[in-house]
Amino acid sequence: MSLGKLPGTVATALVLCAASAATSAAPAAATGGVATAPLPPPATTAASIFHAVDANKDGALSPQEFAAGYAAVQRLMTLEIRLREQFGRVDADHGGSIDAGEYARLMLVRRAGAAAPPLAAFDADGNGSLNFAEYVAAIRRLAALRPAPAPAGK
Repeated sequence: MSLGKLPGTVATALVLCAASAATSAAPAAATGGVATAPLPPPATTAASIFHAVDANKDGALSPQEFAAGYAAVQRLMTLEIRLREQFGRVDADHGGSIDAGEYARLMLVRRAGAAAPPLAAFDADGNGSLNFAEYVAAIRRLAALRPAPAPAGK
Protein backbone atom coordinates (compact mmCIF):
# COMPACT_ATOMS: atom_id res chain seq x y z
CA MET A 1 0.00 0.00 0.00
CA SER A 2 1.41 3.38 -0.93
CA LEU A 3 1.75 6.35 1.36
CA GLY A 4 -0.88 8.17 -0.68
CA LYS A 5 -4.53 8.40 0.22
CA LEU A 6 -6.40 5.16 0.75
CA PRO A 7 -9.40 4.73 -1.55
CA GLY A 8 -12.65 5.45 0.27
CA THR A 9 -14.05 1.95 -0.16
CA VAL A 10 -10.91 0.28 1.18
CA ALA A 11 -10.68 2.70 4.08
CA THR A 12 -14.37 2.29 4.86
CA ALA A 13 -14.00 -1.49 4.90
CA LEU A 14 -10.97 -1.27 7.20
CA VAL A 15 -12.73 1.15 9.56
CA LEU A 16 -15.84 -1.03 9.57
CA CYS A 17 -13.74 -4.09 10.45
CA ALA A 18 -12.07 -2.20 13.28
CA ALA A 19 -15.42 -0.96 14.58
CA SER A 20 -16.89 -4.43 14.34
CA ALA A 21 -14.01 -5.78 16.39
CA ALA A 22 -14.61 -3.08 19.00
CA THR A 23 -18.23 -4.05 19.46
CA SER A 24 -17.47 -7.75 19.76
CA ALA A 25 -14.60 -7.39 22.22
CA ALA A 26 -14.64 -9.04 25.61
CA PRO A 27 -16.56 -12.28 25.36
CA ALA A 28 -18.84 -13.57 28.07
CA ALA A 29 -15.84 -14.97 29.94
CA ALA A 30 -14.85 -11.43 30.92
CA THR A 31 -18.18 -10.99 32.69
CA GLY A 32 -18.11 -14.20 34.65
CA GLY A 33 -19.62 -16.25 31.84
CA VAL A 34 -22.64 -13.99 31.44
CA ALA A 35 -23.23 -12.75 27.92
CA THR A 36 -24.03 -9.04 27.79
CA ALA A 37 -24.83 -6.66 24.98
CA PRO A 38 -21.82 -4.93 23.41
CA LEU A 39 -21.06 -1.36 24.32
CA PRO A 40 -22.85 0.71 21.68
CA PRO A 41 -20.28 2.46 19.48
CA PRO A 42 -20.56 6.25 19.17
CA ALA A 43 -20.70 5.94 15.38
CA THR A 44 -23.04 3.23 14.18
CA THR A 45 -22.48 3.03 10.44
CA ALA A 46 -19.42 2.56 8.27
CA ALA A 47 -20.04 5.96 6.69
CA SER A 48 -20.25 7.78 10.02
CA ILE A 49 -17.12 6.02 11.28
CA PHE A 50 -15.31 6.90 8.06
CA HIS A 51 -16.34 10.57 8.30
CA ALA A 52 -15.27 10.72 11.93
CA VAL A 53 -11.81 9.39 11.02
CA ASP A 54 -11.45 11.56 7.87
CA ALA A 55 -10.00 14.54 9.77
CA ASN A 56 -9.63 16.87 6.78
CA LYS A 57 -12.98 15.80 5.24
CA ASP A 58 -11.52 15.14 1.80
CA GLY A 59 -13.33 11.83 1.34
CA ALA A 60 -10.18 9.70 1.68
CA LEU A 61 -8.11 8.48 4.59
CA SER A 62 -4.42 9.19 4.70
CA PRO A 63 -2.26 6.61 6.45
CA GLN A 64 -2.04 9.04 9.37
CA GLU A 65 -5.83 9.42 9.58
CA PHE A 66 -6.27 5.66 9.40
CA ALA A 67 -3.63 5.09 12.09
CA ALA A 68 -5.28 7.66 14.37
CA GLY A 69 -8.70 6.11 13.79
CA TYR A 70 -7.41 2.62 14.40
CA ALA A 71 -5.71 3.77 17.62
CA ALA A 72 -9.01 5.31 18.78
CA VAL A 73 -10.82 2.03 18.11
CA GLN A 74 -8.15 0.16 20.09
CA ARG A 75 -8.63 2.54 23.03
CA LEU A 76 -12.40 1.96 22.91
CA MET A 77 -11.86 -1.80 22.84
CA THR A 78 -9.56 -1.57 25.86
CA LEU A 79 -12.10 0.58 27.70
CA GLU A 80 -14.93 -1.83 26.93
CA ILE A 81 -12.88 -4.80 28.13
CA ARG A 82 -12.04 -2.98 31.37
CA LEU A 83 -15.68 -1.98 31.91
CA ARG A 84 -16.86 -5.56 31.29
CA GLU A 85 -14.29 -6.90 33.76
CA GLN A 86 -15.41 -4.33 36.31
CA PHE A 87 -19.07 -5.20 35.65
CA GLY A 88 -18.25 -8.85 36.31
CA ARG A 89 -16.59 -7.99 39.64
CA VAL A 90 -19.43 -5.71 40.76
CA ASP A 91 -22.04 -8.34 39.82
CA ALA A 92 -21.25 -10.33 42.98
CA ASP A 93 -23.98 -12.92 42.47
CA HIS A 94 -23.06 -13.32 38.77
CA GLY A 95 -26.69 -12.82 37.79
CA GLY A 96 -25.78 -10.77 34.73
CA SER A 97 -26.99 -7.49 36.19
CA ILE A 98 -26.20 -5.06 38.98
CA ASP A 99 -28.85 -5.05 41.72
CA ALA A 100 -29.48 -2.28 44.27
CA GLY A 101 -27.08 -3.73 46.85
CA GLU A 102 -24.29 -4.13 44.31
CA TYR A 103 -24.96 -0.61 43.00
CA ALA A 104 -24.73 0.85 46.52
CA ARG A 105 -21.27 -0.72 46.92
CA LEU A 106 -19.87 0.97 43.80
CA MET A 107 -16.96 3.23 44.75
CA LEU A 108 -18.36 6.04 42.58
CA VAL A 109 -21.73 5.82 44.37
CA ARG A 110 -20.09 5.80 47.79
CA ARG A 111 -17.81 8.69 46.81
CA ALA A 112 -20.77 10.77 45.56
CA GLY A 113 -22.69 10.16 48.77
CA ALA A 114 -26.10 11.84 48.83
CA ALA A 115 -25.41 13.35 45.40
CA ALA A 116 -25.44 9.89 43.80
CA PRO A 117 -28.57 9.26 41.75
CA PRO A 118 -30.53 6.15 42.71
CA LEU A 119 -30.18 2.99 40.63
CA ALA A 120 -33.61 3.72 39.12
CA ALA A 121 -32.14 6.80 37.39
CA PHE A 122 -30.15 4.46 35.12
CA ASP A 123 -32.56 1.52 34.94
CA ALA A 124 -33.87 2.21 31.42
CA ASP A 125 -35.89 -1.01 31.19
CA GLY A 126 -37.35 -0.63 34.69
CA ASN A 127 -36.46 -4.14 35.87
CA GLY A 128 -34.81 -3.00 39.12
CA SER A 129 -31.25 -3.76 38.04
CA LEU A 130 -28.63 -2.52 35.59
CA ASN A 131 -27.58 -4.45 32.50
CA PHE A 132 -24.18 -3.69 30.98
CA ALA A 133 -25.35 -0.78 28.79
CA GLU A 134 -27.21 0.79 31.73
CA TYR A 135 -24.14 0.25 33.92
CA VAL A 136 -21.94 2.09 31.41
CA ALA A 137 -24.39 5.02 31.38
CA ALA A 138 -24.33 5.06 35.18
CA ILE A 139 -20.53 5.00 35.32
CA ARG A 140 -20.29 7.87 32.83
CA ARG A 141 -22.68 10.01 34.85
CA LEU A 142 -21.30 9.04 38.26
CA ALA A 143 -17.72 9.74 37.18
CA ALA A 144 -18.74 13.32 36.39
CA LEU A 145 -20.09 13.93 39.92
CA ARG A 146 -17.94 15.61 42.49
CA PRO A 147 -17.27 13.69 45.71
CA ALA A 148 -19.52 14.51 48.64
CA PRO A 149 -17.85 16.94 51.06
CA ALA A 150 -16.33 15.34 54.15
CA PRO A 151 -18.34 15.76 57.35
CA ALA A 152 -17.21 18.68 59.52
CA GLY A 153 -14.46 17.81 61.96
CA LYS A 154 -12.83 15.07 59.87
